[in-house]
Amino acid sequence: MTNIDNNSDLLISSNTSSRGYELIDLDLNNKEISNLDIIVLYSSYNLSINESLLNGYLNELDAIKFKGKIAIIKVPGGAFELPVLSSRIINKYNPKVTLVVGCIVKGDTKHYDFLSTTVTNAISTLSMETGIPILNGVLTVENKQQAVDRAGKKFNKGLEYANATIEILDLLEKL
Repeated sequence: MTNIDNNSDLLISSNTSSRGYELIDLDLNNKEISNLDIIVLYSSYNLSINESLLNGYLNELDAIKFKGKIAIIKVPGGAFELPVLSSRIINKYNPKVTLVVGCIVKGDTKHYDFLSTTVTNAISTLSMETGIPILNGVLTVENKQQAVDRAGKKFNKGLEYANATIEILDLLEKL
């Protein structure tokens, strides 16, 4: 079994090139921030996996020369806390698109099944209630190696999320 924290060579690091977009360090007390294109929320649980997904996402936005405002927020807890915290943040800042990033690794109990279903349904419901497209970037994996593969260089799901975000923003612009 692979230890998630010992796979830095398989995970994605942040590009050091200059970004074409405005990356906002969101102070949650600042109500003045407006016109956000994207908010990315990622959980602190399974942090190295979530940061790799985030880096893949931001690196791709940089590569395709996205211009816009992005706010990134690390939320405490795991995937279960993401929907309720996302709800409050989305309602406060009203972004065009939101990406929610987390990782649920299957254990030896049914907890995985309940958690995966609950989180997925909550994200879907939240998107419908707010009218804000929310990309579900919560990985649900059978083991730690699958998490590393999907979040890392092998499959780079962050890149896929970035391309989906751009397609959604383009569609919203046309609507």
